[in-house]
Amino acid sequence: MRNKKQRGLRQNNQHAKINKSKRLAILLVGIVTVLLAAFVWTQREKIIDTVGPKIGLVNHKKSLKQSWQKTLSKQSINVDIAVYDNKKKELITLRHSNTDKFVTASAIKVSVLGELLLEHENSQTDLTDDEKELANSMITASDNDATTSLLYQMGGYQAPDNLFEKLGMNDSQMNAGAWGYSTTTASDQIKLLRNIFYKSNVLSADSQQYARSLMSQVNDDQAWGVSAGVPKNAQISLKNGWLPDDDDGWMVNSLGHIKTQKADYVIAVLTNGDVSEQSGIDLIEKLSRQTYRELIK
Repeated sequence: MRNKKQRGLRQNNQHAKINKSKRLAILLVGIVTVLLAAFVWTQREKIIDTVGPKIGLVNHKKSLKQSWQKTLSKQSINVDIAVYDNKKKELITLRHSNTDKFVTASAIKVSVLGELLLEHENSQTDLTDDEKELANSMITASDNDATTSLLYQMGGYQAPDNLFEKLGMNDSQMNAGAWGYSTTTASDQIKLLRNIFYKSNVLSADSQQYARSLMSQVNDDQAWGVSAGVPKNAQISLKNGWLPDDDDGWMVNSLGHIKTQKADYVIAVLTNGDVSEQSGIDLIEKLSRQTYRELIK
């Protein structure tokens, strides 16, 4: 009897050990399953966060360029357009032209202002009342005499070349004889605008705010161009340029910053060979409307 009881106890102990092992195995399987599921979900989130937006950017860029190309394919004039979308951190450019550089006309006045501000930062001085008055007239009313006066005070027409070097605007150059005939590209103008409206290692926050303020107060009759197609409550800062030329027709340019609830970007559109000032404006405004429409998708 004792042997039978001992065998029974050993069998019970063995069954208990087996059951305990089974429970332990099941518990381990459950833990592994939970951990594996958590890992898979985490990787899924990473894929969505990293791959998804990149795919969106490609489509977004392609769609906008196709829209521009459709419009420009019907044009015989030269056009250079660039946009930096601050929400998507994307630069989009397109050149429909047989020339590499474009005459700035009065669009150069933003660069003149930038150089003025940079020189005062370097000397740690404030703008004088006279300089403030001239800068205001130069940007808000596109006053040519005010522009010439500021350039003379800075040492001559080529003064902004210093700013171009600081900002890496390698395709921009002042014209030593006629500042309105200085040359640039849309991509270079985007570099300038990004240093005014977004983070800059060259211009201080105070200088940026001063430039933004002037560009947001341009006279109503000069507020055309890249402002077209945006909502009435949009924050708009811009500067335009227009200049007739006997050989190249009208040169019409528009550059600026647009900010709404759905969009935040800087844009530059340069044209030459326009048959009239108004035809250049119409084309720029069509491209501007397309740009805003595509960027808010």
